[in-house]
Amino acid sequence: MRRYLFPSLALALFSLAGLACGPHGETGIPEGQAKPWAELDDGERMAHMGAVVMPRMQAVFQGHDPKRFADFGCVTCHGGGAANGDFTMPNPALPTLDASNLYKKHRKESPEMTKLMWKEVEPAMGESLALTYGLGDAQFSCANCHIVENAD
Repeated sequence: MRRYLFPSLALALFSLAGLACGPHGETGIPEGQAKPWAELDDGERMAHMGAVVMPRMQAVFQGHDPKRFADFGCVTCHGGGAANGDFTMPNPALPTLDASNLYKKHRKESPEMTKLMWKEVEPAMGESLALTYGLGDAQFSCANCHIVENAD
């Protein structure tokens, strides 16, 4: 039994690294828009968030936990300021993340939520905005929504 531990451990580490390393996705023009996200004005961004991002993210979060995210809306990610038109990100009301050791604290304390964020939320947001996502020089990462401490 012991001789099979190393290959299993190696496979697990390789899989984890694949989830979080380097930028994934492609940059370009967001779905339904005529220009890249960075060039959209506030009105175009609001329209894109309502037509593309909101339905996609609502499906992701409610698919994970329909009860917890039953009232999913702008406030879920942007906080209470969204009701007054303040969509500033990162949102200090969201959990502050500790990036040390590849977010080890969060992988240990909240493995299902960490998996959801890395495997579903981050890719869905990156793709919705046509931005690269992941770690490294990606344009969209955990730090777009959360305050991140101990980032390298």
